[in-house]
Amino acid sequence: MQSRCLTILPVWLFGSASIGMCAPNPSQWVPARWDGGPLELARRAKDKTLSAEAREAIAKWYQPATLDLLNGTPINALLITFSIGASSEAEAKQQQLAGKYARMARERGVAVLGVVYPGADSLAVARGAVESRLDGLVLDGEFPAGFAAKVESALRARNSSVPVIPIWRDTASARAAHLSLLAVEGVRPSARNLSDMGIRAGPSAEPWIESNIWLVKSLRGGPEWRPIWINQQPNSGLLGDYVRCVADAAVAGGRWIVAPDDDLRSRLFRREAGALGTWRNIATHLKFAEDHAGWRSFLPYGNVGIIVDAASQDPEVSNEYLNLVARRQVPYRLIARSALSQELLASFQAVLAPDLAAPTGTERLLLSDFADKGGLVVAGPWWGNVPKNVPTVEPFAEIRIGKGRAVVYKDNPPEPEAVSKDLVELLEPDVLGLSVFNVPSVISYVSTREKQALIQVLNYATLPSNRVTIRFNGNFNAARFYTPECAPINLPVHATGNNRTELLIPQLATWGAVLLE
Repeated sequence: MQSRCLTILPVWLFGSASIGMCAPNPSQWVPARWDGGPLELARRAKDKTLSAEAREAIAKWYQPATLDLLNGTPINALLITFSIGASSEAEAKQQQLAGKYARMARERGVAVLGVVYPGADSLAVARGAVESRLDGLVLDGEFPAGFAAKVESALRARNSSVPVIPIWRDTASARAAHLSLLAVEGVRPSARNLSDMGIRAGPSAEPWIESNIWLVKSLRGGPEWRPIWINQQPNSGLLGDYVRCVADAAVAGGRWIVAPDDDLRSRLFRREAGALGTWRNIATHLKFAEDHAGWRSFLPYGNVGIIVDAASQDPEVSNEYLNLVARRQVPYRLIARSALSQELLASFQAVLAPDLAAPTGTERLLLSDFADKGGLVVAGPWWGNVPKNVPTVEPFAEIRIGKGRAVVYKDNPPEPEAVSKDLVELLEPDVLGLSVFNVPSVISYVSTREKQALIQVLNYATLPSNRVTIRFNGNFNAARFYTPECAPINLPVHATGNNRTELLIPQLATWGAVLLE
């Protein structure tokens, strides 16, 4: 259900893009999948779901009229079909079409990137990119080792500095890449009842939420913001799914690669009113994210730290700790294992290191000293020293260390769902820092800057969440509530004691942000 504050108007009422503008630099790219042309039809030749209308739209997509869809939207980088490893004649025909379309796009200040699929020839791709004057290349799929490097080398040999952007499937490799722009494969944001998934659950069980917020956060890699693109197709192509995809990537500072499904694309091609309304809603949410780009400079908040170990024996399990702790509404900050120090740990009250691989003596000493001073360390069996009198039915043992404690799990590695659930019970509300009520299908994200705190909430359910109560550490005098649909409003704030502030959001449709001052 969408807020009534949003007035949906046809795309063409929002003016035309400026003519003769230069394409923006990569940090400013707001990307969209713009698949089309005969090569795209060839790539999807075995797709039995393609309707005749969709086939026509794909075949004719690189006509000048489709660029008009960008008018009044923040989208300024198009990812177009460029190479699939087809015959040289088919590839040349597509790339000639791509070059012509790219020239028209550049006149509107829009960058064009060619999407390359497995099977493509690295030298031919580089040559075609230079001849078509593309602004970049995107590698979508599993390529042979060294393919990206070969393309880059061939581009440099032709005096081209356009970026080659792989869409990473492996999060650990993406973190280690140290690139100025990252594109990663994400999940489709959604909320499902456990019973619908074949999982037995009671009537009060929370839904299972799929989200990319933790993923974008984990790829931030430091205090400086960098663009992170999330690649995924919405579940059903419904309006709510589209705007949720925009918000799910943007909450932690990323960008969704806008991906209209075949039905929406074919209806946009025919300029149907309903499709144009959906497109305008997508643009409204994209614009909301770009209008508040300053929020990306806020730093993640959290008294809880999670150590990210590049040497983890099971990166997928490590990622699940980040994912499920976020789903439990626990704000946290990441600690790179290589950056572990006494000074860094001093800014936390609890540290999770459940799957630390072969910890060194120095690391053990740092974490023991942290606990001794009053902190909580959540560890796996690597910690050792578990009392022998602990009942076998207990998943972990608590060990007192000076003023603090260590919680040591018996399983190796500890089960992420259990760790995330136990963490809420192990920590007091003032240590968690944030308490959110009436939000079974909501995920929150907190960031701070100087004397400001930004609490973003994203609803993954179809229906709005009503009367969302938030309590946050600190005494704040003002709260302003922002949504893509409505003008900002002031919310009353109340001091609850124990240095906490409480506020109430009357209704949350999809995406909202509270700025506390």
